[in-house]
Amino acid sequence: MLPQSEENLQEQEKNNYNISVQQNMQVSQIQDQINTQTRSRFQAVVPPPLSNSLRRKIDYPQQYMNSNSQAQQLAPTQDNQQQLKEKDFQEAYDDDDQIEGNLILAKKDFKAFDLNKELICEIKTLHKMIKLSETKIQQLPGMISIKTEDQTNDQDLNRVGVDLICLIDRSSSMRGQKMETVKSSLKVLLNYLTEKDRLQLITFNDNARRLTPLRRTTENNKKQFITIVDKIYAQGGTQIASATEIAFQQLKGRKYKNNVSSIFLLSDGQDNSATQSIQKQLQSIDEEFTIHSFGFGEDHDAAMMTSICNLKHGSFYFVQNIFLLDEFFLDALGGLKSVVGEKLQVKVNLRPPEILKDLKISKTYGNMWINKESHYEIDLPVLIEGQRKDFVFELELPCSNEQIQDNQRNPQIMEVQLQITDPLTKDKIQKFASLALTIFHQDEQINQNEEDIEVLTQYNRVIAAQVIDDARKSCQQEKYQEAQNKLDDVLIKFQANQRFSSQNPQLIQDLQQAKQASQKQTFSTYGYGQMIQLSSNSYQQQGVNSIFSSNGQQQQQNLRLSSFSNRLQTSMVNQLQLRKTQEKQEL
Repeated sequence: MLPQSEENLQEQEKNNYNISVQQNMQVSQIQDQINTQTRSRFQAVVPPPLSNSLRRKIDYPQQYMNSNSQAQQLAPTQDNQQQLKEKDFQEAYDDDDQIEGNLILAKKDFKAFDLNKELICEIKTLHKMIKLSETKIQQLPGMISIKTEDQTNDQDLNRVGVDLICLIDRSSSMRGQKMETVKSSLKVLLNYLTEKDRLQLITFNDNARRLTPLRRTTENNKKQFITIVDKIYAQGGTQIASATEIAFQQLKGRKYKNNVSSIFLLSDGQDNSATQSIQKQLQSIDEEFTIHSFGFGEDHDAAMMTSICNLKHGSFYFVQNIFLLDEFFLDALGGLKSVVGEKLQVKVNLRPPEILKDLKISKTYGNMWINKESHYEIDLPVLIEGQRKDFVFELELPCSNEQIQDNQRNPQIMEVQLQITDPLTKDKIQKFASLALTIFHQDEQINQNEEDIEVLTQYNRVIAAQVIDDARKSCQQEKYQEAQNKLDDVLIKFQANQRFSSQNPQLIQDLQQAKQASQKQTFSTYGYGQMIQLSSNSYQQQGVNSIFSSNGQQQQQNLRLSSFSNRLQTSMVNQLQLRKTQEKQEL
């Protein structure tokens, strides 16, 4: 039994929490009435009618807890009315704030991102010229690159509006410093959300509860969010899928859609059935959004959290040091605020000539490639300004003993078609790219055939991701020396190429961090989670890779090595780091 004083404290937390949520419901309904009167003033994207493929009543009314709470001390008639209001709130997901859709476009001083001019799509291979062997099949690394120039600045916080849903674990293990840091980090996040953004808070333990509708983050609403955040308390178990079900229903049922949508999942626990349940839930929703997951402490399931965010092309943030959570929040938010394209679709076709008729793609790296038998497809929900996406593959070159004629020398062997949607105008933009090789017979002389440094860099990136993942699996079998050897081999190879290693310090650092994480004494504490993160982020080319000191302390990110972050993300995190440093000095 807990001491009486602590029981009383938890009871008071519950009472305050319920009162705060119910008061917010009343305010929300008043705001809905105001919105109804003013909707005709603004433009917004209205989705088609909500289908019933997901069950509607999912806010778990049994969680309106605590028979002793002040919220339930209402007169019978008031109580009945309040219950009806709560029921309507629970079952309706079309109570979101309206969006001033053309507010951003009306800013005369804002420079829109021109995807037609500033988006680059290309195909390259490690070597442009190849010798076909008479007896040996060869592998040729290549990549499809999608790049945008980084023109981001602080003004870009106002460029796109974001619908952000935060799923907050409030299980008993979150009690104490974890929960307090989550609360303070949410308040930091609020500072960077503008009136064009909307936020929703959902908490979960054994069940989930929607604390707010999808509300615009105006100054007045921010105060309400802070009040609600302050009342959150920890108790119970962990059922992540109960929260994602509500979040998916909200995205599907909202009346208005912002330019960008995302879910932040925060948890320190384990839920063995979560990934499978969420996969099933996603089958019933057709919305473009990302999921970013934030795993706390040594006990959370890093593999599960990574698999969940990979379902919707988000990043996994490994939070061993809870005081770094706000920095990870801002990195993720900066990416959302930098979105310049959505619904990215890439179609890849091989067009080999007769002399290369047996040419094929023998290997693809990462989970983005979809093999459609006759071609490959790659789909991404969003494209972020200043970040590149490189989809790496290997071509298998067939043997050939034929003499190569001049008109066969430069065949076009691959075509790529890209389609992307502008998140502001909803215009669809198409790009095309092709790959041609210069081929020679094995007896012919090639004077100069240098490696393409960009292809080498991206090929080594996915090789490193694969080796880190293989080393982790060796550690799970308690083969720690085998893991160390695998990482050493690739480190020695990469560092032998001074040009490559000098241009890719983060990749070298990631491998060194993985080697440290694979030691027996560190793998069971933080190494497992860190290695999962390193591999996943390297494949995805996004997120922040955690850095640990030799004594196992998670450190602040070195922004100079953040090759996956753009200028806006780096600026936001840098400002926060400077502020935290100043606050420490003032203490």
